Amino acid sequence: MSDPADDLARERAHNFQTRFEGDAPAYGYKGIPIFAAPGLHEYAAERLIAALPPAPGVQVLELGAGGGAMSLRLADHGYAVTASDLFEDNFTPRGAIPFHALDLNQPFAARVERRFDAVVALELVEHLENPHQFLRECRQLLAPGGCLLLSTPNIANPMSQAMFLRHGHHQWFSDDDYRAQGHITPLAPVVLRRAAAEAGLACEWEGSVSDPERMHGGRRNRRMRWLARLLAACSTLPPTLRGEVYVALFRAPAG
Repeated sequence: MSDPADDLARERAHNFQTRFEGDAPAYGYKGIPIFAAPGLHEYAAERLIAALPPAPGVQVLELGAGGGAMSLRLADHGYAVTASDLFEDNFTPRGAIPFHALDLNQPFAARVERRFDAVVALELVEHLENPHQFLRECRQLLAPGGCLLLSTPNIANPMSQAMFLRHGHHQWFSDDDYRAQGHITPLAPVVLRRAAAEAGLACEWEGSVSDPERMHGGRRNRRMRWLARLLAACSTLPPTLRGEVYVALFRAPAG
């Protein structure tokens, strides 16, 4: 008898494997499509390099690696990369980059049996049932002084707030996003910072990337844009945290 949760996970993974029936993004890395906001992978790589310069033997684990575009990018920068996702079928650079199949909704750190200088988890935590548990598991995977680089849809940006006021859901958390992409857990930046602190990870840097209005052009969405700009005018949120995707780097204690 099949597990309904496992069947749903496989269906969502199949959507990415088939590029959503041909509706693949127009950009990628070395032929591997990137299912993320424009510029996120480049931005994340820059932040990791700034926090942890590439050098021989610097070990990086990417969780939720998907097709492998970010893993390959980091390997090209000179990191020793290990990748992981729920299913290996979607991972393109098989053989070139070590891969672990892991269910991140379950305890997973003990299965990896080693520690890393950095863990990268881009556009992942919103897919998980228990982000607090996930952060605790990431903490176990980090060597002393290691860093966790994480991103998630930024529900604090003015466009996301406007969508919530008008439609009752945040940006990237509609019913379609829930069914097709598995965006099940919206997390505000402040919630992530608190959860990371409880897991023993200090927020060293945070920012955001991509224009939250990029999917909301045209006359049909002009009221939404007007509302978002009104909220932006009233907001005390720093401009650096008003992008479509929130990105943060957390650090484990050095001792």
